[in-house]
Amino acid sequence: MGLLKHPVFRRLYAAHIIHIIGNEFTFIAVVGLLHDLSGSGLSFAGGTVFRMVPYVLTSFFSGALVENWDKQRVMVTVNLLRAVLVSLFFFITSPAYLWVAFLLLILVNICSAFFQPAMQVTIVSAVEEKDRLAANSLLQGTTSFLIIVCQGAAAVLVYWFSYRYNFLLDSACYLVSLAFLLKLPKIAIVGDSKAAASFAARLQEGFRYIATKKGIGQILLYQMAERVLGAFYIMLMFYILQERGEGLYVFGLLDIPLGLGGVFAGIAVSKLADRLGDRGVSTVQGWGLVAMGLSIYAVFHIEPLLGLAAAILCCSFASYSSSILSVTKLQRLADPDYLARVFSIREMATMGSFSVSCIVLGYGAEQVGSAAVSTWLAVFGVLAGLIWLWSWRAREKVEATSE
Repeated sequence: MGLLKHPVFRRLYAAHIIHIIGNEFTFIAVVGLLHDLSGSGLSFAGGTVFRMVPYVLTSFFSGALVENWDKQRVMVTVNLLRAVLVSLFFFITSPAYLWVAFLLLILVNICSAFFQPAMQVTIVSAVEEKDRLAANSLLQGTTSFLIIVCQGAAAVLVYWFSYRYNFLLDSACYLVSLAFLLKLPKIAIVGDSKAAASFAARLQEGFRYIATKKGIGQILLYQMAERVLGAFYIMLMFYILQERGEGLYVFGLLDIPLGLGGVFAGIAVSKLADRLGDRGVSTVQGWGLVAMGLSIYAVFHIEPLLGLAAAILCCSFASYSSSILSVTKLQRLADPDYLARVFSIREMATMGSFSVSCIVLGYGAEQVGSAAVSTWLAVFGVLAGLIWLWSWRAREKVEATSE
């Protein structure tokens, strides 16, 4: 807990906690809103696409812009805009205004695409390299714990009251988070030189830099595969709400094992990663994809809710462990001068693959059922994990031969 004594990280952590609380209340409310306005399983996938595609497209250039902007001002402005936009969901009550809900999703996620690179650069600048794994694990573990608490609370509120009040709670959380960000002490941002190069030139430099760094490119491809698997969550909405006919509160409660998996992953990674070394970490990443694939198959083929929850827990643990390890690797491998661009391109690549997967899985689930689609997704996960393990071992042999 020594990290929480650091004035910059402590405030970033508090701001992150508060806005995640609001996000979890809004997530289930958006699911409820789309369900009420359209009732289509494909609308769940459509809502995710309207969230992710703008995020992906904006991430294409947000890192290059954020590099020359004040990082604290970016985060404060983004949270202020998100507070206003999220509150407007409260007033959408007619199917005729479904397009307004999608428009708000687009605008909120355009704003969010600027927050992530600004926060990552601030963390790297404020936290020493030896403490970054612990910082990432703490952020992820806390986020997952909040999923448990907040989705459980949100499910109760949805059951007893209207989900619409969740939007107002999220708006208030963004404003409180903003207050913490306003108190961030001034820090020297690593690699924060006001570049003379134009925006377009910096953007091109970012892509060229990644192309020359094989290790970074491999991590991005790995995370794209992990996000393709992570899109199973879209099918889970359709499966629970329409194929099984359960209530919205049941879907909310199933986020509890999802959050528990993240908590366990944060604890396990922070304890074991230093002992594993690069080879061990890469092995865990490979088997993590395999575990995700097998768990996804189980989610859609186990009838009892308790068994389904256990499969979600396993999938979540593998997913979050992979994500923490990958983010920490990127922070270590990326040159500070390119960090914002690397993370914005990462967001573009990973969320782009997630969006495409959502469309395919959402449409496939409506056409042939979620159980059939989950089988193909499981095969993809197993193959992707085995290919990662094979490629890493092949790379080790090449490096050993060259020495």
